Amino acid sequence: KDGVDIASLRKGGGQEQGRRSGTENVAGIAGFGAAAAAAERDLNDGVWERVRALRDWLEARLVADGAGIAIAGAGMTRLPNTSSIVTPGWKGETQVMQMDLAGFAVSAGSACSSGKVRPSSVLTAMGIAPERAGDAIRVSIGPTTDRRDVMRFADAWLAAHARWRQRNEVRDTAGRV
Repeated sequence: KDGVDIASLRKGGGQEQGRRSGTENVAGIAGFGAAAAAAERDLNDGVWERVRALRDWLEARLVADGAGIAIAGAGMTRLPNTSSIVTPGWKGETQVMQMDLAGFAVSAGSACSSGKVRPSSVLTAMGIAPERAGDAIRVSIGPTTDRRDVMRFADAWLAAHARWRQRNEVRDTAGRV
């Protein structure tokens, strides 16, 4: 706006009135436009509704067959491709290792907090106790994931969960905690 003097963070050449130098990232701008067009196409084609249906099927299967588990954010508006599975007493890091051995990549925390050993602030803000937040894994699926993939994951997770429960029952019966 005329008459408003804006202090520049970076000094530049005359073509930008001394405020910012450099050439526009034309390739980046074009790439962003292409990505936006592809995202719109996916939304219009129902790609994410199919992904949501797979996520919901997975969650229903795990909750039905895996005693004691909960899905963080179930019943709330959330991303269609991500599940946060909370299994009281079964540490997320252990679940990650079990799923890795079964050939699946999952995470015990958010993508932006890998390597941190504190409870998820998002899960605790959702009302999950800090000691339970460490018992969560994040499972993400995508547009190329099919029902067979999700079924294989559910079978592998449920088998690992059953082994974990059996070990804990043996420990409890033996008097060790």
